Amino acid sequence: MSMSAIGECMDLESLKSTFQSLEGRNYDERKCIICGSIVKFYDDEYKKPCKRCGTMVFLKIEKPKIKRQIKCWVCMDKGIVQFPIQADNKIYYYVARCNCPAGMKYPSTIPLLAQCEMAPREEFIELENRKTCAPDTVLV
Repeated sequence: MSMSAIGECMDLESLKSTFQSLEGRNYDERKCIICGSIVKFYDDEYKKPCKRCGTMVFLKIEKPKIKRQIKCWVCMDKGIVQFPIQADNKIYYYVARCNCPAGMKYPSTIPLLAQCEMAPREEFIELENRKTCAPDTVLV
């Protein structure tokens, strides 16, 4: 069978219209895990019941990845550092100001991280933040 014979038996125009409709569609699709039917999400919809079985289907909205430069790895440019303390078989979370310029914007009633007796060292917090940092951040 030659290529001209294949082209004659295939309906190429219907394939082109199918692909063009997919490019210009104004909805997102998710498959229902229970029954397998397609649920269409329009505009700002993020959850919808399946028309066939009634199961609630959620649209996974992906956040845009933003590249940013981190200046302070201790507080991740927030100015505040939260750290856990274990006492009486419970975990308490304490808050302290960072020594960076962002931390100096907070009132002096919040102690600095270096002034807290039970706080971990800044190097430890920085190391943990660098390990758990998102790969799209830029190292400074």
